[in-house]
Amino acid sequence: MPFQTDRFETTKFEPRKTRVPVPALASFFDEGEVAEWEVRGLTASELHRAMEAGRRQSTVEGILKALSHSGDQVTALRAVLGLSTDTPSEVAKRLEMLVAGSVAPQVTLPQAVKLGEAFPIEFMLLTNEITELTGKGADMVKPAAASQQTPAS
Repeated sequence: MPFQTDRFETTKFEPRKTRVPVPALASFFDEGEVAEWEVRGLTASELHRAMEAGRRQSTVEGILKALSHSGDQVTALRAVLGLSTDTPSEVAKRLEMLVAGSVAPQVTLPQAVKLGEAFPIEFMLLTNEITELTGKGADMVKPAAASQQTPAS
């Protein structure tokens, strides 16, 4: 059975999404709101940027050391850029994944870092779900069902 390129080209896709319960973060949601974090699968470019995060961190660290004359300057520059030399490359990757894959709430890199430091289990849970969604690929967009006619009264 050959791959149907015409059908593939005309199909519309959207990222796979899911809502992940995060009860440990309930106090940061509005009262009465369900403590859920909506995440989505990543595109190839987003996934690649995340996978390169560890190497980028090492490169930036080298640049900072080359530009500065003292350890204090390097420390100050790291703080401004939100970098840490003790961040494992896997964590750097997951930080990028969380920023790219968070739908609601959307988060910045410093927020993702803070989440990872304060709530490491939820951080891992969310990034594992993003990884799983990414591995499943995008969802095909289903055409809207034609509205049914209702009988006039």
